[in-house]
Amino acid sequence: MDIKKRTLTTTEESVLKNDLMDVETWVNSAIDGKVANCKKRMIAEWLPKLYADESVTQIPANEDDMIAMVVARNDYLDRSERQNGYPSGEPADSWTEAHLKTYLNKHSVESKESDAKSALLTKAKAKYAE
Repeated sequence: MDIKKRTLTTTEESVLKNDLMDVETWVNSAIDGKVANCKKRMIAEWLPKLYADESVTQIPANEDDMIAMVVARNDYLDRSERQNGYPSGEPADSWTEAHLKTYLNKHSVESKESDAKSALLTKAKAKYAE
């Protein structure tokens, strides 16, 4: 994932340079720290779930492999999905009918209970394109 560049105003740059030796190094270190903290929380959340799941016969010792295992699970939801009820980004074929209905409802787009998934997806994509 590429992180979009943000252009600092002259004032923002001056304020940061007042306290920081190197703004870019600080930003990169801040991201690294956030990733490390999120990784610790994710592992702490998911290890007990994996231990309790009788269908799991092996858990990778490598943290990156363990996280890849978690995000590949059907019951895994990222923050956006947990909070919004649908995946982030553009509506896609991989979204369930429930995701599409929630997306349409949250964006005040009418749909019928009888709408097929393809019709829901068409409406969701049209709304996303606006």
